[in-house]
Amino acid sequence: MLEAFYATERGSLEDITINGDFDLQPDLVWLDLIAPSQEEQQWILDAYEQNLPTLKSLEDISSSARFYRDDDGILHISTYFLTKNKNYQVDGEPEESSGALATVQTVAFILHKERLFTLRGEKLVAFRAFRARARRNDYEIDYKDPTWILLGLLEAKLDELADILEDIHKDLEKYSTEVLNNRHREMILDLDDMITRLAHLEDMLGKAQLCLIDLRRVLTFLSRPRALGSHIYDADIRELSEDVRSLVEHDAFLFQKVRFLLDTTSGFINTEQNDTIRRFSILPSMLAPPMLIASIYGMNTDVLPFAKGDTSFIVVRLILMTFLIGPLIYFRWKKWI
Repeated sequence: MLEAFYATERGSLEDITINGDFDLQPDLVWLDLIAPSQEEQQWILDAYEQNLPTLKSLEDISSSARFYRDDDGILHISTYFLTKNKNYQVDGEPEESSGALATVQTVAFILHKERLFTLRGEKLVAFRAFRARARRNDYEIDYKDPTWILLGLLEAKLDELADILEDIHKDLEKYSTEVLNNRHREMILDLDDMITRLAHLEDMLGKAQLCLIDLRRVLTFLSRPRALGSHIYDADIRELSEDVRSLVEHDAFLFQKVRFLLDTTSGFINTEQNDTIRRFSILPSMLAPPMLIASIYGMNTDVLPFAKGDTSFIVVRLILMTFLIGPLIYFRWKKWI
């Protein structure tokens, strides 16, 4: 899929339909390729003499080669975007078939002086949000300069990560109430299911942290004097870097909260297991005295008390019930059962 955009007179972005390389005009400032076909890649090559990497090569690229400027002055950036799975639910509880809550996708940016090329494997929320923002252009940014498109997409990525962390924070607040509320935990909550949900959130936080650290590296690279060739972008890059720092700290806080809830939930599970074992260990001690008396009175002898007479059976039964109910009352009084 190939989407193309040009800048209007007031600097906003508008898209055009691409039916072939003849539609790829010199005034296009952004070419967005989503899992492009061989034909679409050939259109880009014919129109702009730009070779595009394959999606597989983006996944295999080493960390040291993710950001560089080539001999022609073209900027190459490969960065991670976090995307929620389609089955992601607001409370963080995925459907059984969904697996992880989110996946990390690599997106390639190729920045020329006249235009920006982006290459990705699937549609992303951050890109859709940026396109809507760029069409409105409330801040009157001149998107005729493709560098502003690059910075706008990185800002949209940061906003998406902030929204994901906010959703996780809300989920953790809900889970904290469920785990720490004694009545709810004992009567309703499935602790094993809670462990699974918390593990999913921990995995998602790890991926968010990976994307944030990667974004921080991108911004550090762009802040170098020779990266963009101008200082007019410095203020925006510094602002984005500060926002990244804040989100990294927030992500670390959420990690600690998840670990606390995991440890607490595991502790409650261990307590429940210990209570179950204790109940099973109490049962033999309750049954041992009645069984001992029953075995004694089962002997073939005449010297046992209450062994004879019309009321002997009733008396022996009362003795058995006393030795059975007595320990039961004692254990209940000690709150062992």
